[in-house]
Amino acid sequence: VSSNNNNKNNKNEMSYKDEADGNKIKHFNPNDNFHLKIRNLSQYRVDVYWDDGMYGNLVGTMNVGDDDLQVNTFLNHGFFVTRHGTKDILYEEGEEEQERIRLIASHPNQILEIALDVGPSNDPCRDRFTMCPTEAKKGSCLTAPGWMIVHCCESCQSDLNSRELIDVNKRCSREHLNVTEPIWKPGDLNKLFEHWATDPSFAPYEPKVWSSPDPQKYGGADGPWIVTFDNFITDLEVADVIHGGHISGFERSTDQGAVAKNTGEQEKVVSKTRTSSNAWCRGECERLPGVKSLTAKIERFTQVPHRHFESYQILDYEPNQFYRSHHDSARRDLTMSGPRIMTFFLYLSDVEEGGETRFTSLNISVKPKKGRALIWPSVTDDDPGYWDDRTYHEAKAVIKGKKYAANHWIHLYDFVTPNEWGCTGGFA
Repeated sequence: VSSNNNNKNNKNEMSYKDEADGNKIKHFNPNDNFHLKIRNLSQYRVDVYWDDGMYGNLVGTMNVGDDDLQVNTFLNHGFFVTRHGTKDILYEEGEEEQERIRLIASHPNQILEIALDVGPSNDPCRDRFTMCPTEAKKGSCLTAPGWMIVHCCESCQSDLNSRELIDVNKRCSREHLNVTEPIWKPGDLNKLFEHWATDPSFAPYEPKVWSSPDPQKYGGADGPWIVTFDNFITDLEVADVIHGGHISGFERSTDQGAVAKNTGEQEKVVSKTRTSSNAWCRGECERLPGVKSLTAKIERFTQVPHRHFESYQILDYEPNQFYRSHHDSARRDLTMSGPRIMTFFLYLSDVEEGGETRFTSLNISVKPKKGRALIWPSVTDDDPGYWDDRTYHEAKAVIKGKKYAANHWIHLYDFVTPNEWGCTGGFA
Protein backbone atom coordinates (compact mmCIF):
# COMPACT_ATOMS: atom_id res chain seq x y z
CA VAL A 1 0.00 0.00 0.00
CA SER A 2 1.32 3.46 -0.83
CA SER A 3 0.13 7.07 -0.94
CA ASN A 4 -0.83 8.63 -4.27
CA ASN A 5 -0.19 12.37 -4.48
CA ASN A 6 -0.02 12.72 -8.27
CA ASN A 7 -3.56 13.96 -8.67
CA LYS A 8 -4.61 16.99 -6.63
CA ASN A 9 -8.20 15.76 -6.56
CA ASN A 10 -7.07 12.40 -5.18
CA LYS A 11 -4.21 13.53 -2.99
CA ASN A 12 -5.61 11.60 0.00
CA GLU A 13 -5.98 8.32 -1.86
CA MET A 14 -3.76 5.30 -1.33
CA SER A 15 -2.88 2.63 -3.86
CA TYR A 16 -3.00 -1.12 -3.30
CA LYS A 17 -2.88 -4.43 -5.13
CA ASP A 18 -6.38 -5.87 -5.40
CA GLU A 19 -6.02 -9.55 -4.53
CA ALA A 20 -9.56 -10.23 -5.76
CA ASP A 21 -8.81 -8.80 -9.20
CA GLY A 22 -5.50 -10.27 -10.29
CA ASN A 23 -3.38 -7.90 -8.15
CA LYS A 24 -4.36 -4.89 -10.25
CA ILE A 25 -3.22 -1.56 -8.83
CA LYS A 26 -6.21 0.34 -7.46
CA HIS A 27 -6.82 3.29 -5.18
CA PHE A 28 -8.99 3.97 -2.13
CA ASN A 29 -9.72 6.80 0.28
CA PRO A 30 -8.15 5.85 3.66
CA ASN A 31 -10.99 7.59 5.48
CA ASP A 32 -13.67 5.38 3.92
CA ASN A 33 -14.77 1.98 5.16
CA PHE A 34 -14.08 -1.03 2.98
CA HIS A 35 -14.59 -4.80 2.77
CA LEU A 36 -12.04 -7.53 3.38
CA LYS A 37 -12.07 -11.28 3.98
CA ILE A 38 -10.77 -13.39 6.86
CA ARG A 39 -9.81 -16.97 6.01
CA ASN A 40 -9.52 -19.73 8.63
CA LEU A 41 -6.75 -22.20 7.74
CA SER A 42 -6.34 -23.36 11.34
CA GLN A 43 -7.54 -26.57 12.95
CA TYR A 44 -9.80 -24.66 15.35
CA ARG A 45 -13.32 -23.38 15.37
CA VAL A 46 -12.61 -19.72 16.09
CA ASP A 47 -14.26 -16.46 17.12
CA VAL A 48 -12.97 -13.31 15.42
CA TYR A 49 -13.08 -10.06 17.43
CA TRP A 50 -12.49 -6.46 16.44
CA ASP A 51 -9.90 -5.15 18.89
CA ASP A 52 -11.57 -2.13 20.51
CA GLY A 53 -8.84 -1.72 23.13
CA MET A 54 -11.11 -3.32 25.75
CA TYR A 55 -12.57 -6.85 25.57
CA GLY A 56 -13.18 -6.96 21.82
CA ASN A 57 -16.40 -6.96 19.78
CA LEU A 58 -17.39 -10.27 18.20
CA VAL A 59 -17.33 -10.08 14.38
CA GLY A 60 -18.10 -13.69 13.57
CA THR A 61 -17.50 -17.39 14.22
CA MET A 62 -15.65 -19.59 11.73
CA ASN A 63 -15.64 -23.38 11.60
CA VAL A 64 -12.75 -25.34 10.14
CA GLY A 65 -13.09 -25.20 6.34
CA ASP A 66 -15.74 -22.46 6.34
CA ASP A 67 -16.00 -19.94 3.52
CA ASP A 68 -14.19 -16.65 4.10
CA LEU A 69 -15.72 -14.27 6.63
CA GLN A 70 -16.73 -10.98 5.00
CA VAL A 71 -15.91 -7.96 7.18
CA ASN A 72 -16.67 -4.26 6.74
CA THR A 73 -13.94 -2.21 8.41
CA PHE A 74 -11.54 0.77 8.29
CA LEU A 75 -7.84 1.22 7.65
CA ASN A 76 -5.58 -0.07 10.46
CA HIS A 77 -8.39 -1.70 12.39
CA GLY A 78 -7.10 -4.80 14.17
CA PHE A 79 -8.67 -8.17 14.92
CA PHE A 80 -7.78 -10.94 17.38
CA VAL A 81 -8.80 -14.59 17.28
CA THR A 82 -9.88 -16.99 20.07
CA ARG A 83 -10.99 -20.56 20.43
CA HIS A 84 -14.74 -20.56 19.94
CA GLY A 85 -16.84 -19.84 23.02
CA THR A 86 -13.90 -18.60 25.12
CA LYS A 87 -11.47 -15.69 25.24
CA ASP A 88 -8.50 -18.10 24.94
CA ILE A 89 -6.53 -16.10 22.37
CA LEU A 90 -4.65 -17.97 19.63
CA TYR A 91 -0.94 -17.50 19.00
CA GLU A 92 1.50 -18.34 16.22
CA GLU A 93 5.13 -19.39 16.50
CA GLY A 94 7.58 -16.47 16.31
CA GLU A 95 11.36 -16.54 15.93
CA GLU A 96 11.94 -16.64 19.69
CA GLU A 97 8.52 -17.10 21.30
CA GLN A 98 4.84 -17.40 20.50
CA GLU A 99 3.26 -14.21 19.18
CA ARG A 100 -0.37 -13.27 19.55
CA ILE A 101 -2.30 -13.28 16.28
CA ARG A 102 -3.26 -9.77 15.27
CA LEU A 103 -4.82 -9.21 11.88
CA ILE A 104 -4.54 -5.62 10.55
CA ALA A 105 -6.78 -4.10 7.87
CA SER A 106 -4.67 -2.31 5.23
CA HIS A 107 -6.75 -2.10 2.03
CA PRO A 108 -10.01 -3.18 0.32
CA ASN A 109 -10.47 -6.83 -0.74
CA GLN A 110 -7.57 -7.87 1.48
CA ILE A 111 -7.46 -11.53 2.54
CA LEU A 112 -6.32 -11.98 6.16
CA GLU A 113 -5.37 -15.56 6.98
CA ILE A 114 -5.51 -17.43 10.28
CA ALA A 115 -2.56 -19.75 9.77
CA LEU A 116 -2.59 -23.54 9.97
CA ASP A 117 -0.12 -23.78 12.86
CA VAL A 118 -1.80 -21.40 15.33
CA GLY A 119 -2.86 -22.57 18.78
CA PRO A 120 -3.40 -21.54 22.39
CA SER A 121 -0.41 -20.12 24.24
CA ASN A 122 2.07 -22.54 25.81
CA ASP A 123 2.07 -20.17 28.79
CA PRO A 124 -1.41 -19.88 30.37
CA CYS A 125 -0.36 -16.78 32.36
CA ARG A 126 -0.78 -14.11 29.69
CA ASP A 127 -2.63 -10.81 29.46
CA ARG A 128 -5.40 -11.35 26.93
CA PHE A 129 -6.41 -7.70 26.54
CA THR A 130 -4.55 -4.41 26.13
CA MET A 131 -6.59 -2.93 28.97
CA CYS A 132 -5.26 -5.45 31.53
CA PRO A 133 -2.54 -3.20 33.07
CA THR A 134 -5.06 -0.36 33.44
CA GLU A 135 -7.62 -2.62 35.12
CA ALA A 136 -4.97 -3.97 37.49
CA LYS A 137 -4.04 -0.41 38.54
CA LYS A 138 -7.73 0.23 39.30
CA GLY A 139 -7.69 -2.66 41.80
CA SER A 140 -9.68 -5.13 39.69
CA CYS A 141 -7.33 -7.99 40.59
CA LEU A 142 -8.74 -7.80 44.12
CA THR A 143 -12.39 -7.02 43.30
CA ALA A 144 -12.76 -9.58 40.49
CA PRO A 145 -9.94 -12.06 41.15
CA GLY A 146 -11.15 -15.01 39.08
CA TRP A 147 -11.85 -13.02 35.92
CA MET A 148 -8.59 -11.09 36.22
CA ILE A 149 -6.44 -14.16 36.95
CA VAL A 150 -7.66 -15.90 33.79
CA HIS A 151 -7.80 -12.85 31.49
CA CYS A 152 -5.07 -10.59 32.91
CA CYS A 153 -2.71 -13.06 34.57
CA GLU A 154 0.52 -11.13 33.95
CA SER A 155 -0.87 -7.87 35.33
CA CYS A 156 -2.17 -9.54 38.53
CA GLN A 157 1.01 -11.37 39.48
CA SER A 158 2.10 -8.86 42.14
CA ASP A 159 -1.39 -8.65 43.73
CA LEU A 160 -2.47 -12.29 43.61
CA ASN A 161 0.46 -14.54 42.70
CA SER A 162 -1.65 -15.27 39.66
CA ARG A 163 1.00 -17.37 37.90
CA GLU A 164 0.34 -20.01 40.56
CA LEU A 165 -3.43 -19.44 40.87
CA ILE A 166 -4.03 -19.70 37.12
CA ASP A 167 -3.94 -23.43 37.89
CA VAL A 168 -7.60 -24.22 38.55
CA ASN A 169 -6.67 -27.02 40.99
CA LYS A 170 -4.81 -24.57 43.24
CA ARG A 171 -7.27 -21.70 42.86
CA CYS A 172 -10.45 -23.72 43.29
CA SER A 173 -10.07 -25.73 46.46
CA ARG A 174 -12.49 -25.60 49.39
CA GLU A 175 -9.61 -24.71 51.69
CA HIS A 176 -8.48 -21.76 49.58
CA LEU A 177 -12.02 -20.45 49.18
CA ASN A 178 -13.22 -21.37 52.68
CA VAL A 179 -16.34 -22.99 51.24
CA THR A 180 -16.91 -25.95 53.51
CA GLU A 181 -20.46 -25.96 54.96
CA PRO A 182 -23.48 -27.23 52.95
CA ILE A 183 -26.73 -25.34 53.46
CA TRP A 184 -28.79 -28.58 53.53
CA LYS A 185 -28.17 -31.73 55.50
CA PRO A 186 -30.25 -34.91 55.11
CA GLY A 187 -33.88 -34.18 56.04
CA ASP A 188 -33.74 -30.40 55.45
CA LEU A 189 -35.35 -30.59 52.01
CA ASN A 190 -38.52 -32.21 53.31
CA LYS A 191 -38.67 -29.85 56.29
CA LEU A 192 -38.70 -26.81 54.00
CA PHE A 193 -41.39 -28.06 51.62
CA GLU A 194 -43.52 -29.41 54.48
CA HIS A 195 -43.33 -25.94 56.04
CA TRP A 196 -44.63 -24.38 52.84
CA ALA A 197 -47.40 -26.96 52.51
CA THR A 198 -48.72 -26.71 56.08
CA ASP A 199 -47.93 -23.30 57.61
CA PRO A 200 -50.99 -20.99 57.30
CA SER A 201 -48.73 -17.91 57.12
CA PHE A 202 -48.07 -18.79 53.45
CA ALA A 203 -51.79 -18.72 52.57
CA PRO A 204 -51.70 -15.16 51.10
CA TYR A 205 -49.27 -16.47 48.48
CA GLU A 206 -51.77 -19.15 47.36
CA PRO A 207 -49.61 -22.29 47.64
CA LYS A 208 -50.45 -25.43 45.70
CA VAL A 209 -48.77 -28.82 46.06
CA TRP A 210 -48.56 -30.53 42.64
CA SER A 211 -46.48 -33.47 43.85
CA SER A 212 -45.20 -34.69 47.23
CA PRO A 213 -43.67 -37.73 48.92
CA ASP A 214 -46.88 -38.21 50.95
CA PRO A 215 -49.95 -37.26 48.85
CA GLN A 216 -52.42 -38.27 51.56
CA LYS A 217 -50.84 -35.80 53.98
CA TYR A 218 -49.72 -32.97 51.69
CA GLY A 219 -51.70 -33.45 48.47
CA GLY A 220 -50.62 -33.66 44.85
CA ALA A 221 -49.36 -36.66 42.93
CA ASP A 222 -46.96 -39.20 44.41
CA GLY A 223 -43.42 -38.04 43.66
CA PRO A 224 -40.84 -35.38 44.47
CA TRP A 225 -41.91 -32.03 45.86
CA ILE A 226 -43.35 -29.62 43.28
CA VAL A 227 -44.99 -26.49 44.69
CA THR A 228 -46.34 -23.23 43.26
CA PHE A 229 -47.21 -19.88 44.88
CA ASP A 230 -49.66 -18.07 42.60
CA ASN A 231 -49.34 -14.68 44.25
CA PHE A 232 -45.60 -14.50 44.80
CA ILE A 233 -44.29 -11.75 42.47
CA THR A 234 -45.54 -8.15 42.56
CA ASP A 235 -46.11 -6.06 39.43
CA LEU A 236 -43.10 -3.86 40.34
CA GLU A 237 -40.89 -6.93 40.67
CA VAL A 238 -42.11 -8.28 37.32
CA ALA A 239 -41.46 -4.94 35.60
CA ASP A 240 -37.98 -4.53 37.09
CA VAL A 241 -36.84 -8.06 36.27
CA ILE A 242 -37.93 -7.70 32.63
CA HIS A 243 -36.36 -4.23 32.47
CA GLY A 244 -33.19 -5.69 33.96
CA GLY A 245 -33.12 -8.31 31.23
CA HIS A 246 -33.16 -5.62 28.57
CA ILE A 247 -30.43 -3.68 30.40
CA SER A 248 -28.24 -6.80 30.54
CA GLY A 249 -29.08 -7.75 26.95
CA PHE A 250 -30.93 -10.84 25.73
CA GLU A 251 -28.86 -13.27 23.67
CA ARG A 252 -29.49 -16.66 22.09
CA SER A 253 -29.37 -19.26 24.86
CA THR A 254 -26.20 -21.33 25.17
CA ASP A 255 -25.17 -24.61 26.77
CA GLN A 256 -22.02 -25.42 28.73
CA GLY A 257 -19.20 -26.89 26.66
CA ALA A 258 -15.78 -28.37 27.36
CA VAL A 259 -13.72 -27.10 30.32
CA ALA A 260 -10.05 -26.16 29.87
CA LYS A 261 -8.05 -28.36 32.25
CA ASN A 262 -5.45 -25.74 33.14
CA THR A 263 -7.58 -22.61 33.73
CA GLY A 264 -11.11 -23.99 34.32
CA GLU A 265 -12.53 -21.84 31.52
CA GLN A 266 -15.70 -23.34 30.06
CA GLU A 267 -16.72 -23.05 26.44
CA LYS A 268 -20.12 -21.56 25.61
CA VAL A 269 -21.92 -23.33 22.76
CA VAL A 270 -25.19 -22.39 21.07
CA SER A 271 -27.88 -24.73 22.37
CA LYS A 272 -29.54 -27.17 19.99
CA THR A 273 -32.25 -28.13 22.50
CA ARG A 274 -33.10 -24.62 23.68
CA THR A 275 -34.20 -21.91 21.29
CA SER A 276 -35.09 -19.07 23.69
CA SER A 277 -33.06 -15.96 24.44
CA ASN A 278 -31.72 -15.24 27.92
CA ALA A 279 -29.97 -12.54 29.92
CA TRP A 280 -27.99 -12.73 33.15
CA CYS A 281 -29.06 -10.17 35.74
CA ARG A 282 -25.82 -8.64 37.01
CA GLY A 283 -24.53 -5.17 37.84
CA GLU A 284 -27.16 -2.51 37.15
CA CYS A 285 -29.89 -5.14 36.80
CA GLU A 286 -29.21 -6.54 40.30
CA ARG A 287 -29.51 -3.06 41.81
CA LEU A 288 -33.06 -2.43 40.57
CA PRO A 289 -35.50 -2.16 43.55
CA GLY A 290 -37.87 -4.87 42.32
CA VAL A 291 -35.00 -7.26 41.64
CA LYS A 292 -33.56 -6.72 45.12
CA SER A 293 -36.93 -7.17 46.85
CA LEU A 294 -37.68 -10.37 44.91
CA THR A 295 -34.33 -11.95 45.82
CA ALA A 296 -34.80 -10.97 49.48
CA LYS A 297 -38.23 -12.62 49.44
CA ILE A 298 -36.77 -15.84 48.01
CA GLU A 299 -34.13 -15.77 50.77
CA ARG A 300 -36.88 -15.52 53.40
CA PHE A 301 -38.92 -18.33 51.85
CA THR A 302 -36.06 -20.76 51.31
CA GLN A 303 -34.02 -19.81 54.42
CA VAL A 304 -30.97 -19.95 52.13
CA PRO A 305 -28.58 -16.93 51.91
CA HIS A 306 -28.39 -15.31 48.48
CA ARG A 307 -24.68 -16.20 48.26
CA HIS A 308 -25.90 -19.69 47.34
CA PHE A 309 -27.89 -18.26 44.40
CA GLU A 310 -26.77 -17.92 40.80
CA SER A 311 -27.67 -14.58 39.26
CA TYR A 312 -31.17 -14.42 37.84
CA GLN A 313 -31.41 -16.02 34.45
CA ILE A 314 -34.09 -14.00 32.63
CA LEU A 315 -35.81 -15.80 29.75
CA ASP A 316 -37.60 -14.58 26.63
CA TYR A 317 -39.58 -17.15 24.63
CA GLU A 318 -41.12 -16.11 21.32
CA PRO A 319 -43.71 -18.26 19.47
CA ASN A 320 -42.35 -21.72 18.54
CA GLN A 321 -39.42 -21.43 20.96
CA PHE A 322 -38.84 -24.21 23.51
CA TYR A 323 -36.40 -25.98 25.82
CA ARG A 324 -36.30 -29.77 25.47
CA SER A 325 -36.23 -32.16 28.43
CA HIS A 326 -33.28 -31.58 30.76
CA HIS A 327 -32.21 -31.69 34.39
CA ASP A 328 -30.89 -28.72 36.34
CA SER A 329 -28.15 -30.62 38.16
CA ALA A 330 -25.52 -33.27 37.58
CA ARG A 331 -25.79 -36.76 39.01
CA ARG A 332 -23.10 -36.04 41.62
CA ASP A 333 -21.75 -32.49 41.35
CA LEU A 334 -18.35 -32.19 43.03
CA THR A 335 -17.63 -28.59 41.99
CA MET A 336 -16.92 -25.93 44.62
CA SER A 337 -20.52 -24.71 44.79
CA GLY A 338 -21.93 -28.23 44.69
CA PRO A 339 -25.15 -29.22 42.94
CA ARG A 340 -28.12 -27.02 42.23
CA ILE A 341 -30.35 -28.22 45.03
CA MET A 342 -33.46 -26.26 44.05
CA THR A 343 -34.90 -24.21 41.19
CA PHE A 344 -37.00 -21.17 42.05
CA PHE A 345 -38.78 -20.45 38.75
CA LEU A 346 -40.74 -17.24 38.21
CA TYR A 347 -43.41 -16.56 35.58
CA LEU A 348 -43.33 -12.91 34.50
CA SER A 349 -46.15 -13.00 31.94
CA ASP A 350 -49.31 -14.81 30.99
CA VAL A 351 -49.10 -16.85 27.78
CA GLU A 352 -52.14 -17.21 25.55
CA GLU A 353 -51.25 -20.76 24.50
CA GLY A 354 -48.33 -23.09 25.18
CA GLY A 355 -45.20 -22.41 27.21
CA GLU A 356 -45.98 -24.85 30.04
CA THR A 357 -43.29 -26.28 32.30
CA ARG A 358 -43.76 -30.03 31.97
CA PHE A 359 -42.15 -32.59 34.27
CA THR A 360 -41.60 -35.33 31.75
CA SER A 361 -41.40 -38.31 34.14
CA LEU A 362 -44.36 -37.19 36.25
CA ASN A 363 -46.85 -36.05 33.59
CA ILE A 364 -47.29 -32.73 35.40
CA SER A 365 -47.62 -29.50 33.40
CA VAL A 366 -47.67 -26.06 35.02
CA LYS A 367 -49.10 -23.24 32.95
CA PRO A 368 -47.37 -19.82 32.89
CA LYS A 369 -49.20 -17.24 34.96
CA LYS A 370 -47.89 -13.77 35.71
CA GLY A 371 -46.82 -13.58 39.35
CA ARG A 372 -46.58 -17.35 39.87
CA ALA A 373 -43.51 -19.02 41.39
CA LEU A 374 -42.78 -22.70 40.71
CA ILE A 375 -40.27 -24.50 42.97
CA TRP A 376 -38.81 -27.98 42.83
CA PRO A 377 -35.71 -29.71 44.24
CA SER A 378 -33.06 -31.23 42.00
CA VAL A 379 -31.62 -33.49 44.71
CA THR A 380 -32.91 -36.08 47.16
CA ASP A 381 -33.85 -35.46 50.79
CA ASP A 382 -31.65 -38.21 52.21
CA ASP A 383 -28.60 -37.17 50.16
CA PRO A 384 -28.65 -33.49 49.09
CA GLY A 385 -25.46 -34.03 47.11
CA TYR A 386 -27.14 -36.50 44.73
CA TRP A 387 -29.65 -35.71 42.01
CA ASP A 388 -33.30 -36.73 41.94
CA ASP A 389 -33.71 -38.08 38.41
CA ARG A 390 -37.49 -37.69 38.60
CA THR A 391 -37.30 -33.91 38.12
CA TYR A 392 -36.44 -33.86 34.43
CA HIS A 393 -38.54 -31.11 32.84
CA GLU A 394 -39.04 -29.15 29.64
CA ALA A 395 -40.38 -25.79 28.51
CA LYS A 396 -43.11 -26.51 25.98
CA ALA A 397 -43.11 -24.37 22.87
CA VAL A 398 -44.99 -21.10 23.04
CA ILE A 399 -47.83 -21.37 20.52
CA LYS A 400 -49.44 -17.96 20.90
CA GLY A 401 -48.16 -14.93 22.81
CA LYS A 402 -44.83 -14.28 24.49
CA LYS A 403 -43.32 -15.84 27.59
CA TYR A 404 -41.12 -13.95 30.04
CA ALA A 405 -39.70 -15.92 32.96
CA ALA A 406 -36.73 -15.94 35.32
CA ASN A 407 -35.10 -18.28 37.78
CA HIS A 408 -32.64 -18.47 40.63
CA TRP A 409 -30.68 -21.72 40.76
CA ILE A 410 -29.77 -22.41 44.39
CA HIS A 411 -26.62 -24.35 45.29
CA LEU A 412 -25.68 -26.62 48.18
CA TYR A 413 -22.60 -24.50 48.93
CA ASP A 414 -21.78 -20.82 48.59
CA PHE A 415 -21.88 -20.03 44.84
CA VAL A 416 -20.80 -16.39 44.88
CA THR A 417 -17.28 -16.94 46.28
CA PRO A 418 -16.30 -19.69 43.78
CA ASN A 419 -17.80 -17.58 41.00
CA GLU A 420 -15.73 -14.55 42.03
CA TRP A 421 -12.59 -16.69 41.94
CA GLY A 422 -13.35 -18.18 38.54
CA CYS A 423 -14.27 -21.66 39.73
CA THR A 424 -17.66 -22.01 37.98
CA GLY A 425 -16.41 -21.95 34.37
CA GLY A 426 -17.97 -18.60 33.40
CA PHE A 427 -15.26 -16.35 32.00
CA ALA A 428 -16.30 -15.45 28.46
